[in-house]
Amino acid sequence: MIGACLVSLAAVHAGAEDLATRSHVRSESPVLRRLIADAMSGSPTFRVFVEEIDQSDVIVYVSVRVLSRRLDGRIGFVGARPGQRLLAIELAYDCPFDAQMPRLAHELQHALEIARAPWVVDAATLGEYYRRIGFQVSGDVGPAAYETADARAVSDRVRRELANSADSNR
Repeated sequence: MIGACLVSLAAVHAGAEDLATRSHVRSESPVLRRLIADAMSGSPTFRVFVEEIDQSDVIVYVSVRVLSRRLDGRIGFVGARPGQRLLAIELAYDCPFDAQMPRLAHELQHALEIARAPWVVDAATLGEYYRRIGFQVSGDVGPAAYETADARAVSDRVRRELANSADSNR
């Protein structure tokens, strides 16, 4: 699993809901909202990630779509306005519900990396940031994609936490 952070601009259609009363990790998909809730209840790491993102100026929109065979997921910078930075996470559609949770945790680690870097305010500064903190995993053809060791480690940790949670619920 590469799960690379793809530096790109993405179009996200945000609803007009009150931002103050909603989580900063959002999806228009009821299935993805359920996935997020289930992952939060089964993985302490996932829950802490969402809680930290909720305390930041970063809003993350999660969707599923067809991605390159080499990508399990990607994150991109959508835009910024005063006090708010918008990111989009896209997960590869072609895997079971339970397998999406560690993939999303991986991408949320990238969202936290971005949240902790307030100077990242557009696609250019996002690319600059990942060139400094990560390593390039693709980009020979198309946009450059970057990865971090922390994000790679998170997938396995969340997978173990979810398995332990499922075992304890039996």
